[in-house]
Amino acid sequence: MTEDATLEEIPEAECLQLLASHAVGRIAVVADGRPHIFPVNYVIDGRTVAFRTDPGTKLSAATLGRVAFEIDGTDSLYHAGWSVVVHGVGQEITGDFDEWSQRMTAMHLEPWAGGAKEHWVAISSPAFSGRRIRR
Repeated sequence: MTEDATLEEIPEAECLQLLASHAVGRIAVVADGRPHIFPVNYVIDGRTVAFRTDPGTKLSAATLGRVAFEIDGTDSLYHAGWSVVVHGVGQEITGDFDEWSQRMTAMHLEPWAGGAKEHWVAISSPAFSGRRIRR
């Protein structure tokens, strides 16, 4: 069934639309020389993806570190799907008083996981890429 599969790039505008239409993604960070991937609830404003977290590996490795963020959708029946990846630098914006940080932290974001999740991390200097497999 792979002979009729087409792999295509998803333009940035569509990547942003897909990001805006979902609420759960995965943040990838490197800590102690090893990659770690965590599911997170997120919001997007323009080209900025942000999530809330508690102190720990996710916060310490993401803050001023290179990160990757990913969402996807799959169709097992038709062996089709898509993936959007955001590469950038994690920036903790908790308590920042600039207009951009205040706008981000004012957005409604209710994490599914327990805990206070009082720290906000945004992905700055984002680069977007997306791929889709069609049949």
